[in-house]
Amino acid sequence: MIPRRAFLASPLLLAPLPARAQAPAPEAPPDAPDTEDRRPPRLPTPRPVRLRPGAEPVTLETSASGWGSGGERPGLALRFTGTGAPEATFRLPSWYGNARVFAVRRMRGRDLVLAAFEGNTGTGTYQEIQAVIGQGDEGMARILALETLHYRLSGPCGEGTWLTIRATPLADGGGLRLDHVWRRRGGDCPPRPGGPVRRRAEWGTTLAWSGSGPMRVPPPQRAAPRHRRLVEESRARVARWLAEAPRTELTAEDIEALAMMEVIEAG
Repeated sequence: MIPRRAFLASPLLLAPLPARAQAPAPEAPPDAPDTEDRRPPRLPTPRPVRLRPGAEPVTLETSASGWGSGGERPGLALRFTGTGAPEATFRLPSWYGNARVFAVRRMRGRDLVLAAFEGNTGTGTYQEIQAVIGQGDEGMARILALETLHYRLSGPCGEGTWLTIRATPLADGGGLRLDHVWRRRGGDCPPRPGGPVRRRAEWGTTLAWSGSGPMRVPPPQRAAPRHRRLVEESRARVARWLAEAPRTELTAEDIEALAMMEVIEAG
């Protein structure tokens, strides 16, 4: 396993590279135990989306887009075209070229676009982050929320930690319900009676949205177990960053500064 900060520190990341690098190892089959990193599929684009209640649909388009000082690092660009479309272009990092739009969800009479992209990656490590993109009542298009979609930290002897967060719009359109599943599996070297130690936790969180500005997050629960506090403390930092200004771009340096790679820990 590599340290989380190796995502930025590796000299390979600083050299010009092709737009699509070698992808991580294939995912485990669907029946594999303790697997929470199966990626949702890519939605085809261009596709129509309705960004404002009652407005005509605009067209969502995606393309490869470099980022970094010389545009040498691969990424994904999202833009909208058509009458009344916002001018903002959204750019997300994507080291392995896996960034994609994977869902469109209806909330408060409009469509929100959900895009996934790589966070922390390396040997035994794979994280995807979810960006929720939408247009508020004031006409501003921005990133409304950022959440880990899934995260795997695995080590020798079958040990590992997994986190999955699934987002579902509330029935009244007032926000997103986040369902978390956290798992930890101990190693089996040497084998122990009863098999490796396993732990599992599930909890829910609601991100409220009024239709303007970014989504609002509940304060971290200081008395919560550490695996939950890591997620909530990172979420609070991200929420403050999103509220400072309308965000349309995210870089690996932003992910590092916001400690989004620190939402789980090994062992």
